Amino acid sequence: MVSRRYLRSGKTLVLAAVTLAVLWSNPQVLPVNKPSWMPRFGEPGPPTDRQQPQEPLPRNLTLHLLPHSHSDIGWNLSFEGYYHTSVRQVLRRASAELWSDRARRFTWGDLAFLDMWMEDEGDTANGVLAGADAALTWRQVLKELMLRGQWEVVGGTYVSPDEGLTTWWAHNTIVDAGHRTLATQLNATTRVGWQIDNFGHHNTVPHVLSNTGYSWLVLGRMAYRDLYDFASKSTLQFEWRSSEHEGTNGLRTHFLAEHYGLPSTAFDFDHTNVCDEDVLLGELQQLARRHVRQYPAHGHVLIMMGDDFRFVHAARAFGCLDRLISASRKHESWRDMKLQYSTMTEYLDSVQPHLDAHAMRVHGGDFYPYQDKPVEQYWSGILGSRPYLKWLVRDTEQIVQHVEALVAMQRMRGTRAAWSTLELHLEFCRKQVAIGYHHDAITGTCTDDAFADYVERLRTAARVALRIGHVALQPVDDAEQQISAAYNADQHIGSAYNTATRDVDNAARDWLEIAPAQCTDSACVGAAVVVTNTLLAAQDVVVRLRVHSGSAVLVDETGVAVQPVHVQAVDSAYSVEFVVSVPALGARGVVVGNRTLYADAPMLRDQIITAAQIEQTSLRAELHQGGVHVRLRSERNGVVRIESGGRVVRHQMRSYFTNPYVQSSGAYIMHSFNLMYSIVFWIFGGMLASGLALAWLVHVGTRHILWLRHVRVPCSPIGANGTSTAGSVVAAAIGSVCGAISVLYAAQKVSVDRLDDWTRGHGVFLLAAPVFCAAYVVGGALRWRKRRACVCVASTALGVFLALALGRAWQSRAMTFRSLQFTVEHSDVCSTARAQVTEGTSVEFRLCADTPYLLQASTLVHAPNNREIIARLQHGRGRTLELFDGASMRQRRASMWTPVPGTFYPAPLLARLGELSVHVRQPVGVSSLSAGMLDVLVHRSMTANDFRGLKRPLIDKHPARATLFVDLRPDADPVAVNNRVNTPPLAFVLPPHANISPHSALHSAVPHLSLVGIRAESDSVDMRLLAHRSTDISMHELLRNTAGAVRVHGDWSLCNVSAVQRTETQASHVHLRSGEQALFRLQVDYDRISGLSEKQHKN
Repeated sequence: MVSRRYLRSGKTLVLAAVTLAVLWSNPQVLPVNKPSWMPRFGEPGPPTDRQQPQEPLPRNLTLHLLPHSHSDIGWNLSFEGYYHTSVRQVLRRASAELWSDRARRFTWGDLAFLDMWMEDEGDTANGVLAGADAALTWRQVLKELMLRGQWEVVGGTYVSPDEGLTTWWAHNTIVDAGHRTLATQLNATTRVGWQIDNFGHHNTVPHVLSNTGYSWLVLGRMAYRDLYDFASKSTLQFEWRSSEHEGTNGLRTHFLAEHYGLPSTAFDFDHTNVCDEDVLLGELQQLARRHVRQYPAHGHVLIMMGDDFRFVHAARAFGCLDRLISASRKHESWRDMKLQYSTMTEYLDSVQPHLDAHAMRVHGGDFYPYQDKPVEQYWSGILGSRPYLKWLVRDTEQIVQHVEALVAMQRMRGTRAAWSTLELHLEFCRKQVAIGYHHDAITGTCTDDAFADYVERLRTAARVALRIGHVALQPVDDAEQQISAAYNADQHIGSAYNTATRDVDNAARDWLEIAPAQCTDSACVGAAVVVTNTLLAAQDVVVRLRVHSGSAVLVDETGVAVQPVHVQAVDSAYSVEFVVSVPALGARGVVVGNRTLYADAPMLRDQIITAAQIEQTSLRAELHQGGVHVRLRSERNGVVRIESGGRVVRHQMRSYFTNPYVQSSGAYIMHSFNLMYSIVFWIFGGMLASGLALAWLVHVGTRHILWLRHVRVPCSPIGANGTSTAGSVVAAAIGSVCGAISVLYAAQKVSVDRLDDWTRGHGVFLLAAPVFCAAYVVGGALRWRKRRACVCVASTALGVFLALALGRAWQSRAMTFRSLQFTVEHSDVCSTARAQVTEGTSVEFRLCADTPYLLQASTLVHAPNNREIIARLQHGRGRTLELFDGASMRQRRASMWTPVPGTFYPAPLLARLGELSVHVRQPVGVSSLSAGMLDVLVHRSMTANDFRGLKRPLIDKHPARATLFVDLRPDADPVAVNNRVNTPPLAFVLPPHANISPHSALHSAVPHLSLVGIRAESDSVDMRLLAHRSTDISMHELLRNTAGAVRVHGDWSLCNVSAVQRTETQASHVHLRSGEQALFRLQVDYDRISGLSEKQHKN
């Protein structure tokens, strides 16, 4: 029944053959059967049969076996869970095996575990070594092994952080904490960086490490395209130089050609006791053949001999490796090769002479986004997983950073024995923040148990740091007891809080409380509320306070009454809010006292000011604060139009649907929806082709005329009698439009449940039947021949492709299709407009008195399963995305053909698109899919596993609030504003007799002492004296007369300028990165400093 003309042409078969040939000759685009140079996870399998023909190995080749164990600081288990189940045994048994044979080597890169082991068993006799050595402590054993060169500690950072989500201060703190730990526990240091499991690499890392004494860096993850490029050019050893930090030395970098894991499962001696020497030596030779072509021709091959939490059975592993080394010396095929144990330093020293004599490739960028496999395997999900943990890490970091600066400022007033106690506990806080930045913590790629452990550690660090701040401001005799009590507190300590904290999770953390023992209606001893500021600029801050006495009064340091902006009776207490202006690097105090002492001050019960809440809901709202007016107007699909000063910004909550049955996203991977919508197209296109084919067969290929042959279309150009070109053009147009509409309709209108059913084959007839019938009718009515039918189907595919590639902004859909209804609340503190988007998601727009130029767009999300929630902001036509991490602005711009997940980048502090600046207090992922459009990934929860090592799906039911600070001023300096946003003051409750100066804590504390603040703004350096005077002191004169220096956003420890490399100082100048600031204490009169007149001195 089928006409032979229908099968006569072989063009389709030829095209299919060419396509398969191209794919087969370019294996890097294939998701399966990958060649050896592509990254693998877990245990790499044996070489595939698709490898290039084997080449003879070069003569005098040395294979360096690097035994190691990679131990994550929490992942599937908690930090302590891993220590007790495996890490402790690895450390003990590996040490014992190295002690028994001096030829063996072992490399360790996870300092937090080493720190825990030394604290746990470092001073305990080992009891496992032979003879008198059994009396040696584990610390002595490890020190001796390091002196022998058998055991090497690499990395030097306390943890291996996620490089993209970590701030500049955190990067420095993690490095400093690691160096101090190595020096304290083992009197050692390292010069080899170790970032083998990070999810992408940021160019801040070579800048930080090259300035702290490192000479090498080992990396483990690179996007497969970059890896192919470097490996094909034999440049997997290269010089990495930060392009954003001019003047920074490059850092020699070794990239692992394959995963840091074992060569194959045959080497996994923790799970096998088989040691077949011939098989294992053969696999090592195969590995050497693959690696030797990917590195410079220096004749050395590094073989990673370890994996996650390996060497629990260290005796079995070293026993087999010893046999392999011995057998290789006797094996004929190993005559020109050498197999030996090595540490990382020994291997790098071996290749150093060759690299010194030959030019190395210089890389100036970074390695983002990370895509380990083709077909959209982008690790962008980590930017939105577990947002509450991301917020808590940053909140704790702000507290610890502030207290660190506060302790340093107070310490410059004099020397007390208590400072060593404070520093000891402050180091604990730094370490907990460092653990929070681990690449499996802040990324959210951890189980619920590990998540709970991270949260508890960070909350404890925040409590302890706030108590340290108490003791630093008001020294007490029982400092140790007070700080120790904060470790065990199971509830909020209401005597201190971060003024930037809102009721994200624990509402008790965002206000101070005057305890009933201090102030009640019957007796009010009183207290001093002290607000401290570590920024080199004055700040206005709203302080929230709860007092259990209506007769209490508020006065400042001079006894003048403080006017609260909000007083409300809550149960048996009074909730009070007031604004305090805190000077640069200073403190401001407000006394909560008795009316009998301050007769002129009004009592709280006489000042009750309740917020005037507008209960009515409306499509419009107006916010006003501090002379700034913002108008909100709700539009369709949940869009909110924000107008202020002639600027218009649109805000909308949207979501991506993740299909757990098609390219399922998980804790790590964020998939685009090309494949899911392509499945819809295959159904659509298949039915379209079938309908057109049937129509043609009925009209041309058979004599059985159905009713369709009686249908006539008078328009000849598209009919059977029309010209071939015109008919083909019309067929192509119809196909393209149908393909694009099918995708856009599926993305925006078809219910999520229906899409889910279609991709699993359920209910497909609801899509297939209408398309088939429509194609049959159109094809028969237009009398299309087979060529035009093929053109139509091919154009449909083209329309689908263009819709997916160019319509990326439409792959997400609005969370609601209605207009939002606002509930508005006005007060002297903040003006707020709230709206409910969905049952589990609400938005809040807030304008507050302390930052009236920043509109806070806050989203409270209870993410449903298989959804990725984004906040979309639109303004202007900006195309280049700029991101700030505390050190530099980094420009990002993805290709128009890049899938949606590949366009998301980490934004630790600030994202700027044209004139639109958005500041964040928690790291987020941001993307720009079109001009003027900024998408912020705020939450996600997945029921599927993406099989990247996490044993369970990431189902996050923890509510989270993501706040975006939208700058309403187009010409504001984004770095300066961000410093204000992310350096919030802290508030403390101290005894009423606390002596708090309205100026800097150091100002006039010592005779002839002056404090100079230096702030780096972009490329210029702004110098100012804290006594509100400006000067042009030269750097040379400044350093020549400097007694001490403290640096913000870096190392806040008191230090001599010329003695510590961490301060990045040189003989005649100070290096300050953008956003950094420094303090200098000058122990001389102003007359000795050039540039200051006598008039300035007297003033």
